[in-house]
Parts: sequence; structure tokens; C-alpha cells
Amino acid sequence: MKHTTRSRCTVLAAAALLCALPLALSACSSASEAFSAKDATAGVGAKWGACMRDAGFEVEDPDDAMVESGVMQSPPGAAQEEFERAGARCAKDAGVQGSSKADQQQWERESANVASCIRENGYEDLPAQQPGVLDVTGYPRAQEDAFQKVLQDCNAEFAPGTTTQNVG
Repeated sequence: MKHTTRSRCTVLAAAALLCALPLALSACSSASEAFSAKDATAGVGAKWGACMRDAGFEVEDPDDAMVESGVMQSPPGAAQEEFERAGARCAKDAGVQGSSKADQQQWERESANVASCIRENGYEDLPAQQPGVLDVTGYPRAQEDAFQKVLQDCNAEFAPGTTTQNVG
């Protein structure tokens, strides 16, 4: 299984940005409008997972926030570009809208800071990362308890609220 790191507000993950963030509610929305917008995106993880399996990718259903954040990881052996195209289509079909450039730039800064922090704490051999994501898949030391502690500490400092989830 592969692991990604994610947060509802901030996403550091084990792959490329696909396409989306949750619907942004305007500051003037009423509570009932906010509730109905949230209901409209409920179940997108299951919809996305089913769509991706129909497209030929062996994936588990991620939670809704993972799909809404727009960060998914391709399964082993899958062509990244095909996975990204299918993922974007499936996210759109599930009702997820795109993320802002500002959010993407924030993820890039935060993921770079987390990767630097990890390297500064004894993991100088952490592979170079794609902008906006943190991919430790295939990094042999990622399974070490000490690495997991450093990752957790660095996420807490530079990307508060980040958690991990298996997605494929």
C-alpha cells in the first residue's frame, strides 16, 4: 500500500496534484447553503474510487477530503499521466471543482519546508520531491519508526493538521 499525507486545508501528498479542492463557500453563505454545498460533495471518495476502477486503476476509495484536496497517488506500475487524466475526469464527474493557484503555491512552500525539515533531521538521502507534494513511496527509510516521528514533527511545524492515508 502507498501512503500519502494530507490535510483538509493543506495537502502534502505522495504524488501529483490532480485537480481539485472542495467547493469554496463564500463568507456570506448562510448555514443552510453551506450544509447543502457540503452534502453535494458527500461520497466523492467512493464515486472517485469506482470511476478510477472503471478506468482500469486498482485503487481503494479515499476519503472525501482526499479527493476534494486534489492529491492522489498512482498505483504501482500505472502511467502517471493516464492516472492524472482519469483522476481529473473522475473528480469532475464526482462534482469536485479546481483548486486555486494560491492554494497550490502554499502547498508547494509547505511541502518544500517539510522535505527540508526531514533532511535536516537525519534523512539527507530523502529523494527530491515534486512541487506541492511529499512522496515517500519507495524510500526505504520511510518505514522506520524514527522517520515517521520526524515526518510527524515536521508536518506539525510546517503543515499543521496533516495526516496520512492509504489510497492505493
